[in-house]
Amino acid sequence: MANCPKCNAHLGIKDWRQHCPYCGANVVIYDLQERLMQDADIAEVQNYHFQKKIDRLKASFIGSKLAVVRIITTLLPVGALFLPIINAEVKEPLAPLEKGGISFLTIYKNINGITDAFGDLFSGELLTLGITLLLLVLSLLMVLIKFISLILACSPKAKVRSIVLNILMVGFSFAALIMFIVCPQIAVVGSVAVGGWLYCALMVVSAVIDFLTLKQGIEIHHKQCYVGGIPIEEYFKLQEDGWTTEQIREEQYKRLTALQQEKEAKLKADEEAKHHNSDDNE
Repeated sequence: MANCPKCNAHLGIKDWRQHCPYCGANVVIYDLQERLMQDADIAEVQNYHFQKKIDRLKASFIGSKLAVVRIITTLLPVGALFLPIINAEVKEPLAPLEKGGISFLTIYKNINGITDAFGDLFSGELLTLGITLLLLVLSLLMVLIKFISLILACSPKAKVRSIVLNILMVGFSFAALIMFIVCPQIAVVGSVAVGGWLYCALMVVSAVIDFLTLKQGIEIHHKQCYVGGIPIEEYFKLQEDGWTTEQIREEQYKRLTALQQEKEAKLKADEEAKHHNSDDNE
């Protein structure tokens, strides 16, 4: 079960009574104040580490004006895919479509025709077209991964991760564009439309904004945390300097008493000001 808080004797299942059978101490209330303070110290230190993560998360999204712009520019390329990516006519073995603007939405609606011709797309004369479609999907996947990774934009490895993702994003999108231009006009006959050019251009804009954000840096503002009234940085320093638990606890009681007195004085001053204003109104 547990140990006696006074003599540290192990208490078994049979020792269910309130008092320790070895030293007679009241197990429930013995040194209760100190145990509560110890639990409070642990909770406040854990809260400090959690608060640091929250502060980094907030800074990643709204830590600077460029960080806010980066959120928008990261998602902008997706919008370009809803414009016509290519102006083309689709023929067999894909699901036939009359010549016109084809957007990513059109591709999604005809996904069954693409999956049915999956084997043809990645073999023979249609291999280049299959690779083009694969590169487009990969570039879109990189956009999604980059947006999710913004959560970790202030982590130690954020710079390397951002550089790699931006290179892959831009590389896949331009590779898809080039592959479509050079692929044989067999199942898909047409040319790149405004959405395709805009998609690649917005990928470059997204990468540039990200690089500028990394270059500028983001200042993380950490919320001040306390352990028993002592600023947590000072609390850790006291531990490093070899202060005993009793010494730290004594300092905590002093700080907490001072904070309580300050709070009471403020309440008293507010109450007096309230009464004074009430008398003036009369």
